[in-house]
Amino acid sequence: MNNLQTLTLDSREVAVMLNKRHDHLLRDIDTYISYLGQNPKLGSDDFFKETSYKAGTGRRYKIYQITKKGCEFLAHKQTGRKGSSFTASYINRFHEMEAQLGKKPWVSVKATPLQQTLIEEPYKPTVKYWKGVPVLTKLDVAMILKVDASSIQNYIRRPWFMTENVDFYFLRGHDLFEYRRENKIKSTIAALIVLTESGVRKIYEARNRKFTPAELFPVKSSCEPQRPMLVNAPMNIELQKKIKDLEGKLIALHEVLKLYNYCNTPEKSQCFATTIKDIGIKISCDALDVINTKLSLIPAEGVG
Repeated sequence: MNNLQTLTLDSREVAVMLNKRHDHLLRDIDTYISYLGQNPKLGSDDFFKETSYKAGTGRRYKIYQITKKGCEFLAHKQTGRKGSSFTASYINRFHEMEAQLGKKPWVSVKATPLQQTLIEEPYKPTVKYWKGVPVLTKLDVAMILKVDASSIQNYIRRPWFMTENVDFYFLRGHDLFEYRRENKIKSTIAALIVLTESGVRKIYEARNRKFTPAELFPVKSSCEPQRPMLVNAPMNIELQKKIKDLEGKLIALHEVLKLYNYCNTPEKSQCFATTIKDIGIKISCDALDVINTKLSLIPAEGVG
């Protein structure tokens, strides 16, 4: 049990779990440590252990190794869905580490190389698959780019930048169950965002990073071929309705333009000009609705 008590999570990983900037988490932990220091019976080392890591530039930056007690402490500061998600995430991580530790016989209570690996490298991004398509989770991309998960979420929220079911998938319910089964993942999360190669490419290019697909999306083995996906637009009733409405307004605009071209009084000209302006605004709004309509995808059977 002493060995299990030495397990900690890197504050950078915890920041991703909390969907919070790492520097903001460090600031909060510093505040909590100052509070704990006011009580001589409480030791902050039972919760947070200050250390540092060396960046690629050679500079060292402060981080905290957070114990299970520390994660429980942070969880009590969260509320609602965010608190539940964080609690499930850190519990799963500690269970994973404890399971790995349980596979090795222990000869002393000192930290072993395995423990050090678990502490210093808490998570390694790996490619997963969704219906045969290689994907990365939002956490994977955040860890690769060394940014907070909130930064990745900001890109996903831009409808003009990212397209759902093309650049990323929002998995929940049955879809999430199929994703976990395909990747043999045991998890208690209620929803998950995964990004395709095109989505990750957009984020890389937006951050002025050179993108090499082979670095993140290796070719899948021949025994598990990727299946191309097609947009199932004809079967999307909502999309078809919006297209029909847009076509109707375009026909109306065409007719008004003809009348405007033939009118011969200032009053008629002003009236038609106002009408053209109103129809044009409605057409612009309808066009955006068509573009932003969620489209379902279907496997392209037999398409190479």
